[in-house]
Amino acid sequence: MKVAIVNLGAIVSGNWRSPLATGDAILITNGRITGVGGASDNAISDADVVIDADGMTAIPGLIDSHVHITFGDYTPRQRTVGYLESYLHGGVTTAISASEVHVPGRPHDVEGVKALAIALRSAVSAITDQAACV
Repeated sequence: MKVAIVNLGAIVSGNWRSPLATGDAILITNGRITGVGGASDNAISDADVVIDADGMTAIPGLIDSHVHITFGDYTPRQRTVGYLESYLHGGVTTAISASEVHVPGRPHDVEGVKALAIALRSAVSAITDQAACV
């Protein structure tokens, strides 16, 4: 699938030496950025989807380097459901966790800890798969 985002007001490059890219379009093919800057009329007309950004700014995904992912998209300590999903709406596309499981009453025996880790991995994988679809 080809996507063209056009009429961007600014494109933030993510490179601190050259923070703004020139141009007003981003081309995406099969989920990967294939062009940043200008886009020919042919490239735009070949796109399956054309998004008119109406002067908005495009930025790279943000990173939160200190999170405590607990169980899927739920953290019992803060009684929060959906915080990872909310991150996506704010532009955070990557969350880095020490992978410790902060679950009240968590097991302390080897078998219980291993079982909890396996369950957590499955829950986080499900959230990751959902996020990839957004």
